[in-house]
Amino acid sequence: MEIICDNVGKDWRRLARHLGVSDVKIEAIEEKYPRNLAEQVRELLRVWKNSTRENAAVSCLVGALRGCQLNVVADLIEEDQRARALQSGSANPGSFTAWDSGSAALGAS
Repeated sequence: MEIICDNVGKDWRRLARHLGVSDVKIEAIEEKYPRNLAEQVRELLRVWKNSTRENAAVSCLVGALRGCQLNVVADLIEEDQRARALQSGSANPGSFTAWDSGSAALGAS
């Protein structure tokens, strides 16, 4: 999550729409954290993960980032996932279904 929070910035609303988060939820996030951009991004990711449950795959997040032209952020996430896969011995770093919100790749809150 830190990679995203540190690099998405004000584009988080566009990312939210690409992830299928409703305008009502986007507004609620803005109201909950009116002056804290990093917390808005974190809350967006929590809302998205909770709404999609097992479909909250890193590949979906990367696709949404690319759809927003946030390719550098998508690349950073993919690089981090590859590094984690090498450390754990996994053959396919993108094969898992759901991301762990506590992972460093997507950040510990």
